[in-house]
Amino acid sequence: MRGKEPKFTQKTFDHLPVEKQQLILSTATEEFAQCGYEKANINVIADKAGVSIGSLYRYFSSKEDLFLKTVHEGTLFLSSTLEPIISSDQPILEKLRSIIHVIQTTSREHQSLIKLYSEMTSVGNRALAQRLSNEIETISAEAYAKLLKDGQDRGEVRKDMDPRLGAFFLDNLFMSLQFSYVNGYYIQRFRTYAGEAIIEQDEKVAREMVSFIQSALLV
Repeated sequence: MRGKEPKFTQKTFDHLPVEKQQLILSTATEEFAQCGYEKANINVIADKAGVSIGSLYRYFSSKEDLFLKTVHEGTLFLSSTLEPIISSDQPILEKLRSIIHVIQTTSREHQSLIKLYSEMTSVGNRALAQRLSNEIETISAEAYAKLLKDGQDRGEVRKDMDPRLGAFFLDNLFMSLQFSYVNGYYIQRFRTYAGEAIIEQDEKVAREMVSFIQSALLV
């Protein structure tokens, strides 16, 4: 599911030890996730990562490139979690259940990445928003369209459904669930609809969500 990877870094960044690269990117991810793109402070990122502001601008030509690099790393993580599930020989219901459990786990273990994704949806810069959409949405669009098309070929999914439009609807469900474990407003919304304890009831959520999707998409 991965094509040619875009380039957001300078060669100087590529020459850094991997541990230093990861520290810079994790620090940037946290800052962008907490503050949003516009309010994120490059000086804060440099200070927390233990590099000078001049060095940071030798690694990345702009704040936008640093932001896009953190997003790109998130998309690689997304791809690495989805690909083995989508390409497996499991029945589609098992694949859906696996995807939901991955969403629940990663939302808790990688909160900054999920918050970053949430912040991306509110970026006001139109050109940047388009680059973000092209960068991250393509992975889930292709993955879920393949999931549904394979299901159609195996007689599990309705033949009268457009797999790409179905993928869009499916991703909206998954994205909302993702935010419901990390975003304050979405967490409260989740509890309002399903009760205070719902955040801890992973099996119930997975079971009900699979049943809901099954009634809508499957034969």
